[in-house]
Amino acid sequence: MNYYPLIRGRQADLLALRAAVQTGLSPHIIPVIEPVKDNAALPSTVAAFAAAEHPLYVIANPQVGTYGLLAAPRHPLPTPLPAPVQAARYFDAQPAPLIIAGTSAEAAALPSRQLLMVPNEARFRVRGSNQAIYLGDWHPSRERTEAFRVVQRELYQYPKATLAGRGWADYPLSSHHYSEQGYPQRAIALHLLFPSHGALYWQHFTSVNNTDFSQPQAKFFEAVTPLAAWLAVHPEAATPATSELLQLLTQHHFPGLGKVRELQLRHLFTIIGRWLTD
Repeated sequence: MNYYPLIRGRQADLLALRAAVQTGLSPHIIPVIEPVKDNAALPSTVAAFAAAEHPLYVIANPQVGTYGLLAAPRHPLPTPLPAPVQAARYFDAQPAPLIIAGTSAEAAALPSRQLLMVPNEARFRVRGSNQAIYLGDWHPSRERTEAFRVVQRELYQYPKATLAGRGWADYPLSSHHYSEQGYPQRAIALHLLFPSHGALYWQHFTSVNNTDFSQPQAKFFEAVTPLAAWLAVHPEAATPATSELLQLLTQHHFPGLGKVRELQLRHLFTIIGRWLTD
């Protein structure tokens, strides 16, 4: 059983991937990058995975963002991709080691041995393919970030024995909806995974004073302050990324939301890697 995070190539996400593979990413985590921007972190992340000899897929025909529209990117990917980095494609007339199929007809048109990623829906699961990776929106969403204070713990993934196919995929800390620009939120929330009774759960840490859009630094400290006490009860959730979050609190330093997202992703990769290895 493997995890295939589908990473839209934003700066913070790519930096999290690069840091994870340089410090020892679980072999059960095989990322799939969809390039969305002409970003120097994209080829450097590919180079880091090649240097670590860790499998990685890069989508050759991205469907969102601007990268696929560029005739000559400033930061091009190497051609050919260095092993063990391989190409993936959304279903079209060209072959690839990994095909992302969006319809039953597309999935049925592929050879039985083809590694494919399909929506996590019954019409695909009923096929019983042992080559299928099931893609879904596993990260909970709210219309407003401050609403994460209402339900602070949520299921992320069922026990491994219940999962089908080659593994599962999602858009970590995101959803299938892609936007070039974010939207301001009154609250700041941290979303950290932890294992419990064979499954994986989210724990949401949310700022308290969310009446307006000001003071993001203070709201970050509000969100991260309960972390130490929570880790004392859940020591299995401690990772190098949570140590960095606590150090930022001790230093009273707000590194910006990009760095906060990077740390949450690094924590996610560590927890899922441990869970799949146990």
